[in-house]
Amino acid sequence: MTKTSTITFAELRRLLETLGYRHERVERGEIFHYSPKREIYFRRYGDGEFVYARDVSKTRSFLDDWGQLDAADFDAFLESTSKPA
Repeated sequence: MTKTSTITFAELRRLLETLGYRHERVERGEIFHYSPKREIYFRRYGDGEFVYARDVSKTRSFLDDWGQLDAADFDAFLESTSKPA
């Protein structure tokens, strides 16, 4: 069983586009291009679909490692998108 997060793909896409990534939907997935050495790949998601927790975690790590958004700011973004039931 794969755990999902509390962030939708549309919310994550908006964050990445704000950081300068260009989104491309391909037959087998989603690609976010920043530069040839900075690309993030996902399985195909629907806009309202919650992103797998492992995909959120890898995105957080990549952005932090690449100096584009530190982990604390990414966590704050996630908190701001969480909607109480």
